[in-house]
Amino acid sequence: MTTVADTASDEPLVVDPDSIEVEERRRHERLNTYLKVRWEGLFGCNEGTVSDISAGGCFILTESHTTLRELIRLELELHTGSWVKIWGEVTNQFPGVGFGVRYTEVDEEDEGQFTLSLGQTKSIKSGVAALKKVNSYFVGRDGEEVPPERLDRREYKAKLVLALHKVNKTLLDLPECQKKTALRLSVQTYADLYRVWAAMPDGTGVHPNPKELIEAYRCLKDRYGAPPNVLEGLRRGEMSAIITFLRRKASVSLSFAS
Repeated sequence: MTTVADTASDEPLVVDPDSIEVEERRRHERLNTYLKVRWEGLFGCNEGTVSDISAGGCFILTESHTTLRELIRLELELHTGSWVKIWGEVTNQFPGVGFGVRYTEVDEEDEGQFTLSLGQTKSIKSGVAALKKVNSYFVGRDGEEVPPERLDRREYKAKLVLALHKVNKTLLDLPECQKKTALRLSVQTYADLYRVWAAMPDGTGVHPNPKELIEAYRCLKDRYGAPPNVLEGLRRGEMSAIITFLRRKASVSLSFAS
């Protein structure tokens, strides 16, 4: 009688990545992130970037070679800049792209830090997603910027207020670190965009408050180093250059927080 053991091949089975992802997500929530990682395995010491992480494993972007079921020792950099040590097993690999790891053991002294970092990663994801929704207000379905005449300042404020709750929670969840600084800079820029916008004529014939207009000018010039064309746009009441300039500033900070 033929048994499973008789028919099993010694060659490791490369499972379809989509099926792995579905099964993994049933057990542990996977979070997109960008964290530095070092590891030591059969082929020596290497470095890469963790692109997603969960309580059970992670995926490492790298061109370095590994083998299926290889046991490796990971050192993972947390959002605070400290490092934790984890043992893991290579579960799937995609040559030239990276490989997946299932954790087998976390150093006892690092376990608390690692668990806390997972919660912080989830919080960062929530805060970043909230600000991306704010940014999407200025982008049409075709990916092009929406013309200023089609934008409504009050609608933008409503979206910003909705985002602030989640972003503030993220800022409270995080220790002082680069991602927290980047997130804080991004939300500040989106808020300043509204303040500058509110200091300009709104098309109803009402003249702006001179004091608010001066504060808006100083904000653009001193805080963000706005070029002459942006400052001139403020003076003329032309919002397009200002929106583009501040959105780019906010997006750069948001990319570092992601």
